[in-house]
Amino acid sequence: MNLNQLIVFHVVAERLSFTRAAQELHLTQPGISKHIAALEEYYGTPLFHRIGRKVSLTQAGEILHTATSTLTALLDETKSRLDDLKGLAGGKLQVGAGTTIAAYLLPRMLTAFKTQAPGVELTVQTGFSGEIVELVLATRTELGLVGRFYADPRLVVRSFHKDPLVLIVPPGHHWAKRKDPVSPEELGAEMFLLSKRGSGTWRMVSAVLEESGFPLGNTMELGTTEGVKQAVTAGLGISILSRHVVERELSSGVVSEVRLAGEWQKRELYVVYRRDRYLSEAARAFLALLPEGLETGGEV
Repeated sequence: MNLNQLIVFHVVAERLSFTRAAQELHLTQPGISKHIAALEEYYGTPLFHRIGRKVSLTQAGEILHTATSTLTALLDETKSRLDDLKGLAGGKLQVGAGTTIAAYLLPRMLTAFKTQAPGVELTVQTGFSGEIVELVLATRTELGLVGRFYADPRLVVRSFHKDPLVLIVPPGHHWAKRKDPVSPEELGAEMFLLSKRGSGTWRMVSAVLEESGFPLGNTMELGTTEGVKQAVTAGLGISILSRHVVERELSSGVVSEVRLAGEWQKRELYVVYRRDRYLSEAARAFLALLPEGLETGGEV
């Protein structure tokens, strides 16, 4: 047994895929299989169930995965501490971000960070907020920028931005020139377009309407935020999106903004990181660029 074998095992266990592990580690699949076979021979027990193309951990594999998670976290922390000896002239920073944040807010943040720390190698992973939180907890990314989170004592959660939400309609819609705000009851009667169920914006809008007693009626899922904007432009329905997402469309007049009733139209955005993890100097420098916000532990 050697350290490389344990690292290979850990990546396979995290991805549950020999193919993805080979791609990530820049090894061949036979090479991955050879490392795993050597470990299984050393421990005298199978570490994975292999059924067709599906891979899952055996009980022995689960035990070893717990150990390698601790080991890789320690190795990552050691690397961060050594990188810190170089200041911001080197090292790495892994940032995870929700899809809307990654597309419309993160680029400006990264530009500001790279101006300050051009020598730091940046890696960005995107996904739903829940997926980013899981990456942070699994120490696969150092910082996460999300629109929602779930309470976990291992997490530090700090608000850093209020994301204004905008109701958009096609220019020819009967609300397009409306002056009075639209009520939740009226929203529930319209064809509502959304990117994906589970997105932060959709969850917030749905929760507000449910609490008001006027849940969404007709909905259509279009897969992407860009798809939603195009569908609204084409007159297919209405939507509520981040103002950052629709600035260009509002400026060009292809969609119209309509006021919403109530005070709920701002979504809080958060930065999350592990409470017990050593933060690299690069991570601390990135955090320093974010507006100071309140630390919170509640579930969103």
